[in-house]
Amino acid sequence: MAAQVHALQIFYDAATRARVDPDFTGLDNTANERPDWFEYWPMRRYLAATALEESGYYGFLSPNFHAKTLLTGRQVKAFVEQAGAADVITFSPLPCHAACFLNVFEQAEFTQPGFMRVMAAYLREIDSAVDPQTAVNHSGNTVFSHFFLARPAFWRSWTGLAERLFQLAEDRSSPVHALLNEETPYVKDDGVAKPAQRKVFVMERLVTLLLATTPGLAVVNYPPFELPLASYFLPLRTEVMQLDALKIAYAKSGDAGLLGRFRELQARTIAAARGA
Repeated sequence: MAAQVHALQIFYDAATRARVDPDFTGLDNTANERPDWFEYWPMRRYLAATALEESGYYGFLSPNFHAKTLLTGRQVKAFVEQAGAADVITFSPLPCHAACFLNVFEQAEFTQPGFMRVMAAYLREIDSAVDPQTAVNHSGNTVFSHFFLARPAFWRSWTGLAERLFQLAEDRSSPVHALLNEETPYVKDDGVAKPAQRKVFVMERLVTLLLATTPGLAVVNYPPFELPLASYFLPLRTEVMQLDALKIAYAKSGDAGLLGRFRELQARTIAAARGA
């Protein structure tokens, strides 16, 4: 019997409600009581109030899921049905961003300077052994935009990390309160820049943190390079795929020489993408 797929698509108003895929279930966030937490707020409410079916898959997708992946709800459900006994199934957008940086923390530092010190401070508070400067992520264990579905056991682990982040950000006596609530420019999908707080970008990276540090997880990825690349990486598709392959090879072998090759190719690829 196929597992139940609970793909919840968040909507904020009439316009985004109209964009809910017919094969997804709308998740109402029109009240939007805590806009500073972005998608985490409706996710948190749902997970706190719902008894999850242990064999089911749950995911929380933004109104921009189709725009970022070009996938429909029907395609998502079909992929889940053939994914076997996976714990987590990913549909991470923009695989170029996963490939071209050592990890998701470096990627955030590149786009939002100052992020690394915030992430490092949070990791110290949760006693994580992960070093955001040296951790290696690749397409097999990277998720952006919360575009994944997972079984309840994974969501419980994720909720533990997320709740700790929430507490640290809400408690003014917390040693990292100011860092997590620090504002940083954020360019939305419509191209308009608006301020957002660092905490939401830490939050987005918790799934990757778990995927990279939880032994024995069965993870199935929608083929990453069947998803769209950012326009500035389109002419560099071969280099982007090589960067990802070098990191995957390093993860399997531990050969530090592969990381050296990655850094050389990374510098050339990013310079070319920026038109340098």
